[in-house]
Amino acid sequence: MTRLNRVIGLPGLCLYGIGVTLGAGIYALVGEIAGLAGLYAPWAFVLAGALAAFTGLSYAELGSRYPESAGEAAYLAHGFKRRWLTAAAGYGVALSGAISSAVVLHGFAGYLGALAPVPAWMAISGALAILVLIAIWGVRQSIMIAGIITLIEAGGLILIIAVATPGAITAPPPVDIGPVPWSGLFAASVMAFFAFIGFEDIANMAEEVKRPRRTLPLAILITLSVSSVIYLAVAWVAVRALPPDVLAGEGGPLAAVFEHATGLNGDGIAAIALLAMVNGALVQIVMVARVLYGLAQRGLAPSALGGVHPVRRTPVMATLIAAVAIAIFAMSGALGTLAIAASTVTLLVFSLVNAALLALRLRGEAGVTGSFSAPIWVPAVGLVASLGVAVGAMVSGL
Repeated sequence: MTRLNRVIGLPGLCLYGIGVTLGAGIYALVGEIAGLAGLYAPWAFVLAGALAAFTGLSYAELGSRYPESAGEAAYLAHGFKRRWLTAAAGYGVALSGAISSAVVLHGFAGYLGALAPVPAWMAISGALAILVLIAIWGVRQSIMIAGIITLIEAGGLILIIAVATPGAITAPPPVDIGPVPWSGLFAASVMAFFAFIGFEDIANMAEEVKRPRRTLPLAILITLSVSSVIYLAVAWVAVRALPPDVLAGEGGPLAAVFEHATGLNGDGIAAIALLAMVNGALVQIVMVARVLYGLAQRGLAPSALGGVHPVRRTPVMATLIAAVAIAIFAMSGALGTLAIAASTVTLLVFSLVNAALLALRLRGEAGVTGSFSAPIWVPAVGLVASLGVAVGAMVSGL
């Protein structure tokens, strides 16, 4: 039986994780967060990163214990031994990934339509077809292309930090920073938490990773660390360059920061954001296909989804089914509602993953020799944090 191709090393997996975590969201999200938290926007990312770290550490341990595709399904299978819960988690992750990809592609079509008279359906179909072909071509090729785009995407953020930092340092301090807007800071932290979602996709590449028990935890920790530093730096220079209310009113806030810092046109930054959307869609397609493949391997999905191409070593049928689902969602008119649903499902899966690790630890089930281990209080805090963010999102109307 043909298996997936174990060819991904630590650098490739880190680029994959950073690419899907950074995404295109930060290019627009920083304005909305500044509008909620004002000059305290950087602290929103600090709080969100700290909360995400607990779930990240839980994923790191479980990924090291059980390096399998459909990672969340595997974790719940070991933690709770309930097939219906295992299936629900796996399909929830696949559904969330498909919706996320659809939302990104829809946004890509909107940006492209502003630059050229291309109908949305044509832009979505064309981009999706190309991305599916890349995903089927091979995991090494998919990771390489995603990695190149990630470097460009991260490079755009680093460029903004570099050109805006001198002005941020020399700018006079705010005359009246005002009291901490606690309600706004909380809402901003909830929103910023969603900017960290994506690191969990690393776990679903486990069967194509070299030395997964060591590589998976390292990639998750590096992804969260790099993303946190970049987010914090971007938020700091943004609120130092432009007033928070101005940032909140900009359609492309980071392009505006670049223009303010350099006096140059910010279209290049907007183009990088467009490229980042394509990258986000690609990594989600790859991830969803691996989840469906893993579910099929566990007998929780049609066996055809567990097939692997004998030459390309990719799950072709699972990739095609993922593409069909993404196309249906992308062409629908309820993307806002779907995106909220996807975020809620992701947070519930985070809660279940933390609970599964907590159950394993309370039962005294030790990990495999050489696997990563987090303190037992980590999944407990991760469980409370994930549920708290879910409730906070509902209360804040996000």
